[in-house]
Parts: sequence; C-alpha cells; structure tokens
Amino acid sequence: MGRRLLLIANGNAQNVTPYGRGVIAKALSAEFDFQQVQTDRPGHAISLARSAAEEGVDIVVAHGGDGTVNEVANGLAGTGTAVGILPGGLANVFARSLGIPEDAVEAAGMLLERIGSGAPPRRVPLGRIDDRYFVANAGVGFDATIVRQVELRQGTKKRGGELFFVWTGVRVFFTYYDRRKPKIQLEWGDGATETRDGLFLTIFQNTSPYTYLGKREMRLCPDAGLDGGVDCFALDTMRTRTVLPMAISAFGRARRIRRSKRAILVKDRQWYVVTCESPMLVQADGELIGERDRMRIESVPDALLVFS
Repeated sequence: MGRRLLLIANGNAQNVTPYGRGVIAKALSAEFDFQQVQTDRPGHAISLARSAAEEGVDIVVAHGGDGTVNEVANGLAGTGTAVGILPGGLANVFARSLGIPEDAVEAAGMLLERIGSGAPPRRVPLGRIDDRYFVANAGVGFDATIVRQVELRQGTKKRGGELFFVWTGVRVFFTYYDRRKPKIQLEWGDGATETRDGLFLTIFQNTSPYTYLGKREMRLCPDAGLDGGVDCFALDTMRTRTVLPMAISAFGRARRIRRSKRAILVKDRQWYVVTCESPMLVQADGELIGERDRMRIESVPDALLVFS
C-alpha cells in the first residue's frame, strides 16, 4: 500500500468549489492511498486531523481558508504527520506567506511536484494561546470583535468578500468597541520595562503579514517570521487620528507603527501574558475561540511539519 493522504475540505470556504475539489481529488488519488472528507461544524477538522495522525496517515491536506488550516494544525501539532495547504479562503495568510499559489489546483500541482521530488517537509514554529495553536496570528479585543461580527453574517461574508471585512471593521471601530476605557495589560518579561497596561488591543503574529487586502500586505508586526518567536503589536489609544494613519501605514512600510509612541511593538519573544479587566473576545487565525480574562501566548518551535 502506498502513502496515505487525507484531504480535509471546508465546503463553506470562500473559494472551495465542487469542480475544483473534483480536479484536486483526481490528481491526488492517482499518487496516494487517498481519502477525502468535508467538514460540517467548527472544530471538525481538528478531530479529523488528530485521528489521521493517530492512524498513521502520512499527509493531511487542508483545503480551505486560514480557519481550516488552523484546525488541521491543531490536530497535527507535535506529530509526524505533515500538512499540505490548498488555499480556499479569502485571505489565505499562512499559505501566501509560505509562497503557496492562491489557486488551489495550481497549489495541488506544486504539492505533488514537491512530494514527488523527495523533498522533505519543513518544520515550522506555531504560536499558542493557552491550549489553542495559531499558524499566522491571534488577537485579543478589537480584531476578535470584528471576527464575531463577521461570523454573525456568514452569507453576507461570502457575497461581500473583502469589502465586507473592511466595512465590518469600520462599524466595529465606531459602534461596537469601547474606545474610551483600556482594559488590557501585557507582559513579555520579568522586568518593569517589559510590562504595559492601559492597552486597547493586542495582536500576536507567528509570521507576517497580518492579513491581505487584495494583493496588498497589512503588516502590523513587520519583522515577524517563521525563523523566530512571536511578535506583538498593541495600542494604548483608539483615537481615529492615530489609528487611521497607522492602519494606512501598515499597508506600506509600516513606518508609523515603528515610530509611534502609542504603539507597542515587541519582537521575537517566547512568551507573553495578557490580563484583561473583564473577559474579552479572542481570535486565532480568524476563528473566534471565546472570551478570556487571562491568557498565556507562547512560541512553540518546530511544532508542525509543512510542505511548502
């Protein structure tokens, strides 16, 4: 029997189509002992990937967006089963940061070529927020609130695409989010200079960029990469005159972020602790993981095998 491969597809992802899945399945089944399954609920891909690793499956392919990749990574972290990624979401941040083509059929061809050449998968670090791994980013507060509002309107999300995310972000900023009272404290070391309170949001990146708008990268932690620890971006103000220019700068060279006295930019750390005055929403790779008032964020070296 040949090598075993499981394809986990999210049929609700922005760009996962029956036709594309059929083409991909035909190509993969010609080379592997092949099985495919479609997710039907949040967390399903975690259990599918974990079971596949326990059964000795060689490769699990995630076909979907960053949320699907996140769940598959959580099922495979620390195992000897490698993951392949076929983008099917809107941003596909982790896949694009690895140089994987945005077109899923093209990505499948690249994956088969890489495996056929005998090139081994690479080991990459993952971030972890308490017991939940993240491949690209995690956030406490503002961006998690955007995620919640998007999840409440799945149909509009699929129809509206990136413009819906932008519009939701604007609505959250001006309507839903408390911009008057900061509630977050951040620690990243034992010294007095390695603690900040009075923060409105914290975002953690395992790699860069934070997200994409079309082809443009949004770089909140511009130096983040898979060759180090986790980077953090935080703000001690939510004033429009500060946040808007900083957001625009993030789509360029991020100079305002690097120079601003209102932004906290911490690079390449192995751990952080976030404490909130009251429970706040938390997201990991665009997936809402609940409300928490205290959490530990860590960098986990060599946690995942990835074909890229």
